[in-house]
Amino acid sequence: MPKFLWAFLLAAVLSVSGVSQTSTSTVRGVVRDPSGAVIPGATVTLTNANTNVTRTTTTNEAGIYVFPGVIPGQYRLTVEASGMQKYEATLTVQVQQDVAVDPILAVGQTTSEIVVQDVTPLLRTDTPSIGRVLERQRIEQLPINGRAITSLLIATVPGVETGRLRAYGMRQGSLIFLFDGTQHNEIWEGWTQQRPPGLDAVEEFKVEINSASAKFSRPATLIVSSRSGTNQFHGAIFETNRNSAIGVARRREDTYTKPPYLNRNEFGASAGGPVYLPGLYNGRDRTFWFTAWEATRNIAPTTMQWRVPTEAMRNGDFRGLVDSQGRQYKLYDPWTTDPKTWQRQQITYHNIPNMIDPKRISPLAKALFAVTPLPTMPDVNPLVDVNWSGLSPNWNKNWTWTTRIDHRFSDKDNFFARYTHSRQRALYQYAGQIMLDLLAGAVNRIAPNKAVAATWVHTFSPTLISELLVSVTRDMQFRGTGDGKTNYAAQLGLPNPFNSLCYPQMTDTGIPGYGYYRDNIFDSPSWYIQVQENATKVVGRHELQFGFHYRYDILDMNNFPPSLSFSWNTMATALYDPSSSPTSPLAVPFTGHNMGNMFLGIMNYSTSYGRNYMYFRAREYAPYFQDNWKVTPRLTLNLGLRYEMRPPVRERNNAYFGFSMDKRAYVVGNTLEAMYRSGALLPQVVRQIEAQGGRVITWKEAGLPPSLVYTNWNNFGPRLGFAYRALQGRKEFVLRGGYRITTYPVPYRSWGGSQGWNPPSQATFSYSVTNTAQSPDGLPSYGLRSVPVYVAGLNSANAIDVNDTRTLPRGFASAYFRSPHLPDGQVQDWNLTLERYVLPGAVLRVSYVGNYSRNQEVWVRHNEATPAYIWYVTRRERMPTGEYANVATRPWDQTVYSSVNEYTPKGWSRFNGLQLELERRYEKGFGYQVFYLVGNTLAAGGQESTDYVSSLNAYMPGAVPTDIDERIRFLLYRRDIAIPKHRVRWNFIVDLPFGRGKPLGRHASGILDKLIGGWQLAGMGSLWSNFFALPTNVYPKDAHSIQVYGYKYPILDCRSGRCYPGYLWWNGYIPANQINSYDPKTGRPNGVMGVPDNYRPAAEPLIPWPKNPSPNDPMYQFYGSNTVWVPLKDGTQQRVTFDEGLHPWQNQFLPGVRQWGMDASLFKFIRLRERVVLRFNIDMFNVFNHPNNPNSIGGDGILLTRTSGSAARTTQLTLRLEW
Repeated sequence: MPKFLWAFLLAAVLSVSGVSQTSTSTVRGVVRDPSGAVIPGATVTLTNANTNVTRTTTTNEAGIYVFPGVIPGQYRLTVEASGMQKYEATLTVQVQQDVAVDPILAVGQTTSEIVVQDVTPLLRTDTPSIGRVLERQRIEQLPINGRAITSLLIATVPGVETGRLRAYGMRQGSLIFLFDGTQHNEIWEGWTQQRPPGLDAVEEFKVEINSASAKFSRPATLIVSSRSGTNQFHGAIFETNRNSAIGVARRREDTYTKPPYLNRNEFGASAGGPVYLPGLYNGRDRTFWFTAWEATRNIAPTTMQWRVPTEAMRNGDFRGLVDSQGRQYKLYDPWTTDPKTWQRQQITYHNIPNMIDPKRISPLAKALFAVTPLPTMPDVNPLVDVNWSGLSPNWNKNWTWTTRIDHRFSDKDNFFARYTHSRQRALYQYAGQIMLDLLAGAVNRIAPNKAVAATWVHTFSPTLISELLVSVTRDMQFRGTGDGKTNYAAQLGLPNPFNSLCYPQMTDTGIPGYGYYRDNIFDSPSWYIQVQENATKVVGRHELQFGFHYRYDILDMNNFPPSLSFSWNTMATALYDPSSSPTSPLAVPFTGHNMGNMFLGIMNYSTSYGRNYMYFRAREYAPYFQDNWKVTPRLTLNLGLRYEMRPPVRERNNAYFGFSMDKRAYVVGNTLEAMYRSGALLPQVVRQIEAQGGRVITWKEAGLPPSLVYTNWNNFGPRLGFAYRALQGRKEFVLRGGYRITTYPVPYRSWGGSQGWNPPSQATFSYSVTNTAQSPDGLPSYGLRSVPVYVAGLNSANAIDVNDTRTLPRGFASAYFRSPHLPDGQVQDWNLTLERYVLPGAVLRVSYVGNYSRNQEVWVRHNEATPAYIWYVTRRERMPTGEYANVATRPWDQTVYSSVNEYTPKGWSRFNGLQLELERRYEKGFGYQVFYLVGNTLAAGGQESTDYVSSLNAYMPGAVPTDIDERIRFLLYRRDIAIPKHRVRWNFIVDLPFGRGKPLGRHASGILDKLIGGWQLAGMGSLWSNFFALPTNVYPKDAHSIQVYGYKYPILDCRSGRCYPGYLWWNGYIPANQINSYDPKTGRPNGVMGVPDNYRPAAEPLIPWPKNPSPNDPMYQFYGSNTVWVPLKDGTQQRVTFDEGLHPWQNQFLPGVRQWGMDASLFKFIRLRERVVLRFNIDMFNVFNHPNNPNSIGGDGILLTRTSGSAARTTQLTLRLEW
């Protein structure tokens, strides 16, 4: 495959000559005389100041000239016409930032000239789009944490947010990252490449995020331009270091006296110039090279806080199993279970209740305790609060190398090619605590990537110019817990019938957050191939741009391998409650605990079979046309149309899965025999589906195409825009605006996961003592009523029998399928922008910005199980038991299938905002940018795997609309709290007033001037607002019960035995007996101190805690719960948790903590020789060490300030030698 791809690239480059989303730009304008009349036939010359590469054209009958395909850099523009004075100017061309220069030629001799120092416009007078360019100077001088392009992007572009990059609230995946046209973000989840190009390889970048030209294929585009060589040999070497010995501050949770070891080194070299082979070839003015290499070595452990078992628990002493209210969990011995009464004896050791003989510890628990850190706060109860604080390992090694060649074949042909190769290795925390053996909780990542791009610009005539881009990106990422080679389950004595190489996940320990978590194996080699042709034709006042884009994506995804999940939630140490129904047995409250189950080794075991690879293939075809019409000297209209045709994503072997609700059957994209051969399907899974009454049919039988999705032919994207320049001189302003429609492919994971994570491709085989279908007597909670068979790590290796049909009970066959009519994601966006000069060299821009996204993903659940409370209340009868228990309460099918889920394009989102920006380009020692964006992002769908609506039976009768679209709006419509409502960002560069000729040290010379002169200061910062979600486990008293206090009431939370500071942010639920309470024995505070006397919570559980609870109260064990008793038809009372499926505070958010931060850089240039400069930097991230409060406001209304909401200040030093 790689050989084919490189051959394809070479053939394309050699056979075609003309790009839309490359890093080139356009210089255009209209040549006029002093009266305003256009001058046709004028000779216009554009010369690169660094390479002397020259392009020449003539103005047409409308006086228009155009230079498309211009590489960013410094240029000279000259205009000559008979009988007119020669015009000469300098200008700066930035990446994809078209430059409009309208020369005015004075009448006179051609030998005389007018010299204009710099005509680069600050006002954008010819486009409706909203975009931003970051030039080389700010790339070099702003303090960039980690030398990442994306950090600069977020800091300098309004509307762009962190994570999987997106703009103005649009969905993840709607922004594409292009480096000279090669794609640098993947299509599975939408993340940028793990090791992006080095900053020394970047000339500048631009982001187009609203109302862009028809040349652009995505709603938002990051275009990065690589650096090129010049006629002078230039280069640089640099070394950056930050470590624990230099300016490291601490976070609130840091308890160290000596900072943890930190050592981060970034280093690299770059060079470029003309190609010169002595005696053979001198490439000056013609052929240039540039290369840059840089690497990072980073060891940066971070302070984390977790809960771990106490030393006593590890030795069998469970007397400390006490909740925050002082209620103890009692452990019962499962090996003493009476087979008739189901009663058990309480566990004792040396006649001490809740103590287990240490010799009874299971081999698995012994092995896991050995790799689990001991508490660092042994006096804290882990059931109530964190009791471990320490360093979590984190390291990263990476490098990247870029080389570029530019060549001018003739005045009509210019070519450049660029190759980039990078690699990253890293270890970091995934979910849960990283254990001492660096397995559970840790992820290893390896990411080698390559990319090559070539661009050819050909001039057919002064009015017809063509560009071609051919690019290939090789994106690769492997990640997972462990090494992907070891059978860890076998080492631990656990079942592993499919020989999974994933580390087993072991959860449900009974201690919040404590478990042994893993990231599944993820391997995603992929190729992105693009061929893109642009042409520009000037006809009268029309600059016509047209072209064609072809793209081919190859994604071989291995994210579905066999995996292992084990749980200690077995009820093995609980006691059966005789007052509950024998057909629906329950445990006595506060009996049994999963930590006891873990110690004794009583688990539920499950293994999931899954295919290893899916081979996705996708194509895209997109012609476009754009007319930039210069209607008058002041008015430009931008009219365009782009059509995009994306056939449904194909699987190489047609190994797709779907479902037909009409035929009540799974649908496969190939024959069953082919599916078996590819490993996409197991024969025993199909046999079990059929034995239970289900079916597996082919795509032909279902009447669907092999991809199971129909082609969408309706991706038309019109572009409408204008730019109007009004008035003259200091009153001049530009009013511009636009509207467009764009489409894009939603990241594959949102639907692709259903092809490997769910039946029939995936099947979970298990041994479970809590699964009713596997219960020998067909009744629930078998682990509560039986003697254990297996002890984890002792005799558990063969606990799962994949040939036992009971491991695939009725209801194992859930279905996840794509709607057969699945259009691409679509965005309509618009803006109206006013900009004008307000200060010398400064521009103010005011924009109204909006967008509407549709065809966003929403999962529709057609066959959900009826929740227990709703079943009991509406039917007044007991839940079904026996073979059909897992399917009998479902609305659509009660015999075979459990959850039936359809991936639909019914979601949508909206953004509307006001954007203010003040920008001053660096001039006379000062440059800055500050912007403020206020906006609302409202959505109903579009969030991967979390946006779903259930069948009507999941809610009380009449509670939700029956129409599915109305139900989606009713249940999912909400604010997107990942997008701040208010955001202010700023960045600046300023020369400090020290040194010779400056206000301070004006007459300094020699060594003194070298010491104090030449210093500059740069910085960038941000301030933003947050929201937090209201809780849904308590119920409001009335519609106007919420009060937000903010920082009005400082409190101390002493409930864990230690007192931690914080604020009562809003009137959440605090149990009445914990408000300003003291321990009656010690007199020490043991509640929330500082709560106002007239405190009234906005909501409470149905059974709230009284002020003075009594352990003798029969309701004592139910305090703080939403327990209710429902009378049934048989005259009994059924105990159940109240849950109507719909909460009054669902999707409700309140304003949270405002946060801010700032980074700064102090640097100095020291000229060692005429062409040799040494630069010294001191960079400080979070320069003021502002801790920020975390936006973690709980349902109790408390904002705890025991931890910081941002990283502590770190300082790094840099030396950079340039020549």
